[in-house]
Amino acid sequence: MVKLELYNESGYDLLQNELTTASSLDDIQKVTMLEDENGNFHFRNLTVHQVTNEEEALNLLFLGDTNRAIGETEMNKVSSRSHCIFSIIVEGRKSGGDTVVRSKLNLVDLAGSERVHKTNSEGQTLREAQYINTSLFFLEMVIVA
Repeated sequence: MVKLELYNESGYDLLQNELTTASSLDDIQKVTMLEDENGNFHFRNLTVHQVTNEEEALNLLFLGDTNRAIGETEMNKVSSRSHCIFSIIVEGRKSGGDTVVRSKLNLVDLAGSERVHKTNSEGQTLREAQYINTSLFFLEMVIVA
């Protein structure tokens, strides 16, 4: 499973160890998307965590939530300033069989798109609001990958 944040047109792995010691986003490696010669997308700097039960999965989900970028606007005191994707990859195999079946479930939390003129946004909050819509293309590429 993975948890990826799309913030100001950059991707961040919300489950990486560096987040606990980073003082700013500049201290964290960005997730980059690469396309191979067959048109398949792959990610650099995105960790995939293997879990074996519901408790482990929920712990990672909540850990990723604590690492998200949030901000305050006049309309929302705890506004998510990013899109977030929580992907679960499930693998199954019949006992004694050779065939592996894989499924991928993407849970997407879209950032709020408050109207700038209603929130009186300025500075960093205004910049974040402008990136919320432009990062939707990157979001599509992540889901397709």
